[in-house]
Amino acid sequence: MRSFNLLSGLLASVVSTAAMAQSAVLHDGRVVTLVQPQELFSVEGPAWNIDVPNRAVICNGIRVTIPSTVNGQRVTIGGSQIVGPNDEVLDEISADTFDRLLDVNAATRDRVFDTAGACGTIRLGPARSTFCTSEARGEPVQGLTRAPIIQKQIEDNYFFLARNAFAQYPPGVLPANFLGMIGIRNETGQYPTSPNQLPPRRFWRYPTMSSATFIAQGSVYEDAQGNRFNVPDVTIKDYYATLIHAENIVIGNVRGKAVGNFQTPDSFVIGNTLVLMNQDPRMAMDIVGLGGAPVGREFFVTALEAGMSVAVEGHMLGDHVLQAEVLEVPLFDPANVAWVSILPATWSWRNGQGLSYRGELVPASSSRLSVQYGVNDVFTGPEISLQNALIVDPVLDTARFDVRGQIGGDPVVRPQIKFIVRDATKGTVVKEFVFNWAEILGL
Repeated sequence: MRSFNLLSGLLASVVSTAAMAQSAVLHDGRVVTLVQPQELFSVEGPAWNIDVPNRAVICNGIRVTIPSTVNGQRVTIGGSQIVGPNDEVLDEISADTFDRLLDVNAATRDRVFDTAGACGTIRLGPARSTFCTSEARGEPVQGLTRAPIIQKQIEDNYFFLARNAFAQYPPGVLPANFLGMIGIRNETGQYPTSPNQLPPRRFWRYPTMSSATFIAQGSVYEDAQGNRFNVPDVTIKDYYATLIHAENIVIGNVRGKAVGNFQTPDSFVIGNTLVLMNQDPRMAMDIVGLGGAPVGREFFVTALEAGMSVAVEGHMLGDHVLQAEVLEVPLFDPANVAWVSILPATWSWRNGQGLSYRGELVPASSSRLSVQYGVNDVFTGPEISLQNALIVDPVLDTARFDVRGQIGGDPVVRPQIKFIVRDATKGTVVKEFVFNWAEILGL
């Protein structure tokens, strides 16, 4: 039954893909077109190889080519992120920056040694390879992108990051034998008794880990010469292709935190898990607060307190260290001033019955919310108050709203909606958020 559901889901994409995805442009400018009759592929599994010259990832025996564009839409790799020296997000990895996926570049060229303001380092390098440990330690044969010297550097970085972070905590926050738990042991496998008297490095045991997971679904395309390419043309979680180390999750109350420095990432502890701010320059590091609003790292590290409940998603390094890629925290960064978010799956429109949507406003106590419809960023329609639709949580200072059948929009003449946040006392506009709801719904 499970196989039937998987296959039927893939076949269901035939109609939508044939109608929507007709051509793609490769990194070298070649235009490739959909093969007829349509041939499909779908993969989710370990990355076996990364072919930079051809912009391809080999997964589950299938070579998937990452194009520059599909039907004119730029393709970037989900789960990836490129950051600058001020911890600002510059881009996601694409065909143009495909070589950033390689371990050798992540461990050398692409590191960001700057600190995030008064916090810890931004990206000191990966502590886990794209490939499984046994492969990453192997020699580069038959075109495989393996670099055992770089793998040694990655393994050293794992111990460097975890050991430095552990040293920042007072006794009792992490187990006394934590260094032994993460692999620092002597020739007989015994744990060290003091962090200042460690056994020789050659006896340490780096945890064996699996390859990164690659996810893509699409069709076969061909160029003018008849060369065939597996091109991802179906979006999964908003991306045509995704490469992630893992989606490991831990949720719980924080036992302690430590602000990093120029050689140590910021960290905190949940249970006996040491959570580090992600240091892999290929992967994301996002902090999401109340109402889905972004939270700056300096504010987060300052506001984080013992006992606070935090949800973390990222990639485990062995069994006791987690590099965080997404944090969900019960905080609102005042740098945002105000924030409005709409749940993507709640947009709906019916002719004659109006627009429906659900979302959240932060902060609730000092804000007033209204909407206005328009087109091409020109909003001339009447302003509609949402105050009566707000359901306020006074503890978190947030407000949810569930709007049904709102009249005023039109997919042709008024396809945009602007959410206007005003200061509750002064009445002045403090922030505006514009959504093209017709485009979101594909109207």
